[in-house]
Amino acid sequence: MKLLNWVSVALLAGATVGEAKPPKKPKHQKEFSNRVIFTPPKGSRASYPRVVELSDGTILATVSWRDPKASKAYFPIYESKDHGWTWTHISNVTDDVSVNGLGMWAQPALYQLTEPFGDFPEGTVLASGNSAGDTSTNIDLYASADLGYSWEFVSNVARGGRPNTTNGADPIWEPWIMPYDGEMGIFYSDQRDPEHGQKLCHQRSTDLLEWGEVVNDVASLNYTNRPGMTVIDYIESSGKWIFVYEFPERAGDLSYFRNNYPIYYKLANNPFDFRYSDGFPLIANESTGNGSPYIVYTSAGGPNGTLILSDADTQQVFTNNYVGRVDKWVMRQQPGRAAYSRALLIPKGNPDRLYIFSGSTFDDDPEGVQVPFSVTALSVKKLLKNKYTLEDF
Repeated sequence: MKLLNWVSVALLAGATVGEAKPPKKPKHQKEFSNRVIFTPPKGSRASYPRVVELSDGTILATVSWRDPKASKAYFPIYESKDHGWTWTHISNVTDDVSVNGLGMWAQPALYQLTEPFGDFPEGTVLASGNSAGDTSTNIDLYASADLGYSWEFVSNVARGGRPNTTNGADPIWEPWIMPYDGEMGIFYSDQRDPEHGQKLCHQRSTDLLEWGEVVNDVASLNYTNRPGMTVIDYIESSGKWIFVYEFPERAGDLSYFRNNYPIYYKLANNPFDFRYSDGFPLIANESTGNGSPYIVYTSAGGPNGTLILSDADTQQVFTNNYVGRVDKWVMRQQPGRAAYSRALLIPKGNPDRLYIFSGSTFDDDPEGVQVPFSVTALSVKKLLKNKYTLEDF
């Protein structure tokens, strides 16, 4: 990769990397549901949203989407400077011919550096995703020096075979970006190990250019098990990290819990040590949730704060006010659309505010219906007091 002078690029674009601008006076702190970010044209679907809040309070959001007018897929980047009320399309994360020539096909991830990594200063925005096609799957890393307005390829983290969810095939999927203690971790799903139909693993880097060995996070002794879709957050009140994932025995098969993709979670003292932790099923209101979990922690909701988890099939969300105790999960009503791999966000300056980002479901949207990429904004305290219904606002 040709390294850029990141600070110079940012200055030319009118923004200083890492400079925390004073937050603007809030314009729209009210609650709302299913506020449209964009509606994909007929014949296309937007799913798997991912978001990051920047140091100045700006929110960036993206989604997996295939533009029918484009020859290759890309990740569109949307920006909101008024707390999720309005959104502007500012850029695209694309896969250049000189990298893979396959397009940015699926499973985006976003993160803003809170400390320097190698030649990349604090404030650099990172994007990852699966650049995939008929020949390979690629977990690649991109960086923006101007807060999401332009992107440059940084490195390939890992490469697998062509997309194929059959056990015995060798693709990779679903990156998650998480730093810890001076190292950057990229977590992902991996079918390349002949001992596992699919496992969860991570690789680490200190400079974002070179990546270390593959370290397993969830690797079942039963070959047919297919853990997938890593999401991680920090539980401030306990000093622990929580790792959530789906855990089907075989893709599409009913589990012991009578659903296809039951949700499990692990707790650890740091995000690189989940391999030493046991996995627990998420059970609430006689349900385990089903598929594509997403977890966030907020200090709101009591002395322990609150864990909030979303799944793929349930419009409700799951909450836990006891730092992940297995018998303390509760299902809560809320008006945001059910969708495949919804994303959640708690803004840094307002622990009582919860954003829920939704797109299309995995496979059961009504034919011909254009499902928007949308966002819902709620109060955590009201959520915990069961003040919402499925049709509010």
